[in-house]
Amino acid sequence: MKDFFKKNDLLKVAGILVLFAVLITWLIPQGYHNGTEFVSREITRVGIFDFFTYGVLGIFYFPVMIVFIFILGGFYQVLSKTKGYQNITSYIAKKFKGVEIVFILLVSFLIAALTTIINDIYVVVTFIPFFISIMSKMKLPKMTGFTTTFGSLFIGIMGAVYSSQVVGENIKQLSVTYDHLIWYKLSIFAIAFILFSVLNVTYLKRKLGKKDTEVTKELFETKVVSKSKKTWPVAVIFGIFALIGIIAYMPWQQVFNVTIFSDITTNIKEFLILDEPLFGYILGGVEPFGKWELVDLLIVMVMITLVIKVVCKISFDDYLTAFGEGLQKVAKFAVLILASFLIVEFAFMFPVLPTITDWIMTRVSDFNAALATLAGLVTALFSSEYQYFIVLFGSYISGAYSAVAKETSLLMQSTYGIMGLITPASAMLLVGLSYLNISYRDWFKYIWKFLVLMIVVVTIFTFHLTK
Repeated sequence: MKDFFKKNDLLKVAGILVLFAVLITWLIPQGYHNGTEFVSREITRVGIFDFFTYGVLGIFYFPVMIVFIFILGGFYQVLSKTKGYQNITSYIAKKFKGVEIVFILLVSFLIAALTTIINDIYVVVTFIPFFISIMSKMKLPKMTGFTTTFGSLFIGIMGAVYSSQVVGENIKQLSVTYDHLIWYKLSIFAIAFILFSVLNVTYLKRKLGKKDTEVTKELFETKVVSKSKKTWPVAVIFGIFALIGIIAYMPWQQVFNVTIFSDITTNIKEFLILDEPLFGYILGGVEPFGKWELVDLLIVMVMITLVIKVVCKISFDDYLTAFGEGLQKVAKFAVLILASFLIVEFAFMFPVLPTITDWIMTRVSDFNAALATLAGLVTALFSSEYQYFIVLFGSYISGAYSAVAKETSLLMQSTYGIMGLITPASAMLLVGLSYLNISYRDWFKYIWKFLVLMIVVVTIFTFHLTK
């Protein structure tokens, strides 16, 4: 058992936080805000039956995420079986040989910037295995691989500008607009990215080329089985996939007031052939670009693997084998995701966190930026999704401090992003660390100084905005 937890330390730290989330329900009463008044309820404990019930319900509450991670595994395992994909990643790796710092800065900025504006953050995750494949061929340190890819997601969250998963939730809970505090958001993004990049580059300079450096490993490393050796078909197909993934999840209408994709979709679906909207029948309930859900991209990913099978001349048996291998390789990620979601289930269904927030915030009579930052970090510790964080923390702030509530939207997304880099409730943190085979302890030792600096920065910003 000791060897098991040593090998699976991420599952251990997630399990510890799950148990802690259960424990506090035995000690602290639930609470919520009713208008401007905080209401404390009785203690409602998580029992043994509740524990296992919510564990099973997690599969029903978050099925799309589980399906997403499995399809992602199958998608990249099929891609890795093609000579074209291997040629593309090898070509890029060779092009950036000797300028590795430029490469990691470009990739880190691309991922962070996309995260600030894209509707679904998990769409950005679909491109991460591609970049990791390149970094494995560049033999970059695995810590650099994680920081540049998964780590950059949280930089984007801190400075999110238009992302509906972050800013959209702020709008619902705090009645702000997309442009609210936009220059402050961009400033937080710039500061976070610069500090994060300094950490990333400094580490790379220290480790690059040393024999004892643990390099990035390719999870989907496999034998090429495609009969076609051409590169351009795979490049075109993957390029189309990337284009769809980005365009389909931009907030075209709600932010930029661009209706062209809605108009095109409507015209196609309503176009009459023999007095019948045949295209509408064929396309069914497809939404225009800008309104896609994650499940829509999953359908595209499966379809693309089938196209690759045909174009690259992969036998049906090899195709099924490859897809199955991909599912097996990411199965451990699904377990970690369920563990992280179990934490937020207990935190959300047994809301003791508002009571903790109230205790922290009422240490002084008026709104205090430092205490608010602390309360935000505590709530984010148990939050795997921003929508739950904003309900637990945002509803308290909007009720207790309505005069400054709108100005705390930056505080909320920043504290969530900061804690996302270390909390076991962060699904993408656990997936990323497991993907690169990095222990939680090693990651914490690497990142803690950056987190302290960002906490100070966010506190200063919050003080300025709410004074």
